[in-house]
Amino acid sequence: MQFARVVAQILFIQCFITTCLGFGFLAPVGVALGGIAASAICRFKECCSEHAIHADFDGLEVALKKHIYGQHLVLDIVTNALRSHWDDTHEPQKALTLSFHGWPGSGKNYVTKFIIENMYKYGSKSKFVHHFIGRMHFPNSDKVSEYQENLHQWIKGNTTNCGKQLFIFDEIDKMPPKILNIIKPMIDYRDDVDGVDYRGCIFIFLSNTGADLINEHFLEIWKEDGVMREDLKLEDFEPLITKGAFNEEGGFHHSDTIKSNLIDHYVPFLPMERRHVRLCILDEFKQRNVTNPREEYVNEAMAFIEWGPSREKLFSTTGCKRISQKVGTIVTKYKLNK
Repeated sequence: MQFARVVAQILFIQCFITTCLGFGFLAPVGVALGGIAASAICRFKECCSEHAIHADFDGLEVALKKHIYGQHLVLDIVTNALRSHWDDTHEPQKALTLSFHGWPGSGKNYVTKFIIENMYKYGSKSKFVHHFIGRMHFPNSDKVSEYQENLHQWIKGNTTNCGKQLFIFDEIDKMPPKILNIIKPMIDYRDDVDGVDYRGCIFIFLSNTGADLINEHFLEIWKEDGVMREDLKLEDFEPLITKGAFNEEGGFHHSDTIKSNLIDHYVPFLPMERRHVRLCILDEFKQRNVTNPREEYVNEAMAFIEWGPSREKLFSTTGCKRISQKVGTIVTKYKLNK
């Protein structure tokens, strides 16, 4: 009933505006009422507005601190970079580019999920959120030109309709090289590219490239006396990530985006230790309404984790991947949420 009343009101307003403006009367009133009508429509339809793109950075910060374990560098960088980019006090000079690097299961997709949920009202279903997967959307190395043209038109068309788009490129390491060269003008320091302003957009790249260099360097630091994980800084890893991403096979291999220094933040996802994996397991139990699982159930979930390097056995080689399914099986097996 409420929806029907709103629609009726909108139709009345539109009719009123058309009649009045048709005869040249009450133009200012018509414009104001038109704004009211548009606002009412946007209650039921996703529009390029603060209602749909609410950018709840406080909520994002809380979510990351609550659910992301062992990644203090991620917490330091991600929310602040996003908040700064959409700060109302200034206009960004370029599109924001974040590049996430680390082993599978270290949290890259998990962090991206929280970004989407807290920045867009409709989350992953938002028409302003676009997710590309390397091996799925760009499988053939002999179709680079075709992929580039399609990607260019897709990004341009969507940004023309709304300037606050989120473009996510997952599995960069599984993409053929040079595809991402097409987006260089869109993420460069330009006010206008062929009539379109991309500066309000956000590009997030997810990749395993550079992960081995991150882990090796972390292990070296870990072996030093008195160095805590939380003492590590971005500058300890950013040069390694840049080198790895540029030289390793994949979408960033000798990429123009790296050559031109257009990636704003290389974000390292550090390998996860036992204490972090344990927290992931407890979180999964909690999401299934098991708030205080017995130690034997936690250990049963931990038993599925593979550890490396071969000598130290310090890190989970799969991070927190597969934990959700294992915990779910344990909860069902022992009827813990009954």
